[in-house]
Amino acid sequence: MQQTTNQVLRRIHRIGGLLLAGFLVFYALTGLLLNHRGSFGYFIARETSISRIPVSDPEPLHRFIENCKTMIGRSDDPAVIRIRPDGSIEFLYGSHGKVTYVIHPQKGTMERFEKHPRQPWNWLNRLHKAFKTGAGWVFFADMVAIVILLVTLTGLLLVRRRSLDAGLIFAGGLLLALAAFLA
Repeated sequence: MQQTTNQVLRRIHRIGGLLLAGFLVFYALTGLLLNHRGSFGYFIARETSISRIPVSDPEPLHRFIENCKTMIGRSDDPAVIRIRPDGSIEFLYGSHGKVTYVIHPQKGTMERFEKHPRQPWNWLNRLHKAFKTGAGWVFFADMVAIVILLVTLTGLLLVRRRSLDAGLIFAGGLLLALAAFLA
């Protein structure tokens, strides 16, 4: 018996949908959570402990930092100062080190790195993460996630049951668990 194109497409849609149902639910739920990550403290628990240390004069450190800033040619303070295992010192300016200076005192050299976002990829990435987007985009993304959840769950409830369906849903769940474990 020969299948029509529509029958083949329905079969592909059914098998793919059942295999990916768990992933779609997972993706929609995590998307909703990530859209509002600020409400959850960015999913970070912070502990504070205070220890006693000897009192020391911070002036030598300030002089060192000012000397490095003079070499760099900037008067503003960096967001981050990092000492690398090789002895070089990084001065990061701007968000996530948009401009980074790496001083190699043992070599007598300095490198300057500047990050430039690649468009349209940076813009698409911000939309995907709902990062620095307006409330309208977050609302829209939330609605899409809710619709994905509803369509997936109602699809699982409304589809006619076949013996293979439970196996496909189970296999999809196993694939999701395996992929999450390997991530």
